[in-house]
Amino acid sequence: QRRVGRRGSGRVPRCDAMLRMAAAGAPRLCRMKVLAGQIRTAVSKRCAARPTPVPCRVTHMLRHGDLLFASEPLDLALPLDRAIREVGVCTIRWLKEHGGTHVETDSTAEHVAMVVADASGNAVSVVEAVRLLGVRVLPLEGFFSEFVPGTKFLHGRVTDTSAAERRKAVSYALLRTGASYADDFAPPSPLATTPWSQSFYCSSLVDYAYRSALEKENVFTNEPFPLMFEPRAFWEEYYECQGLKIPEGYGSNPTTLLHSDRVDVQPIDLSMLEEKEEVHEMF
Repeated sequence: QRRVGRRGSGRVPRCDAMLRMAAAGAPRLCRMKVLAGQIRTAVSKRCAARPTPVPCRVTHMLRHGDLLFASEPLDLALPLDRAIREVGVCTIRWLKEHGGTHVETDSTAEHVAMVVADASGNAVSVVEAVRLLGVRVLPLEGFFSEFVPGTKFLHGRVTDTSAAERRKAVSYALLRTGASYADDFAPPSPLATTPWSQSFYCSSLVDYAYRSALEKENVFTNEPFPLMFEPRAFWEEYYECQGLKIPEGYGSNPTTLLHSDRVDVQPIDLSMLEEKEEVHEMF
């Protein structure tokens, strides 16, 4: 489970218009049409996003198997954004109560991806699970370009891992390229005949990649993390409008990984991404 949000692993598009219609008693079919239109618009914008050059200072700090977190700005005047925030607050509260975390702030994340480096060790792309598109590999420049202005990015490094284990984790994720997105936040099926016939959401791709690499059942938390959807009534309506039931069971979200004691996190200075190349005039 990503920290359920507008974009992130699924980068769920805003459905505030849908919710306003629901409050006014609009027919369910109309609500679903509004949501479908917003999803198509969100995907179109992602595909049209202009790549942002990534400065060497950023790429040099990243290594194979590292994590990239994205935390988008929230407008708490909107019902959806308030619900997104509440999920993050509940996640942090659970982490504090169950240990295995170095929670020091109330920072949350909507999305997490895994860094892929080339043979020379240079970070060149990410592998991630995205709503509608499933598991894909995206150039590093494209990753940073897909988020709205004001998004905060954080660099995570999974501690106590060898280079071989990190390579194994990345290989696990890359082998799942083309797999579908797990809208129900279910774990990947052990009965799948091929890796790409499984389904993942953003944090589950990272979670299961490191579970496989480290051969451990719980990597980022000390015990299974229960999927959280608060306030409950809001998310029940949200999923009902998509013809789905609210997901149940255990899983993960980007915030559980962000605050795990197995992950060292450092902010990525946004000014690095906004630097412009020097232009030298020639006379």
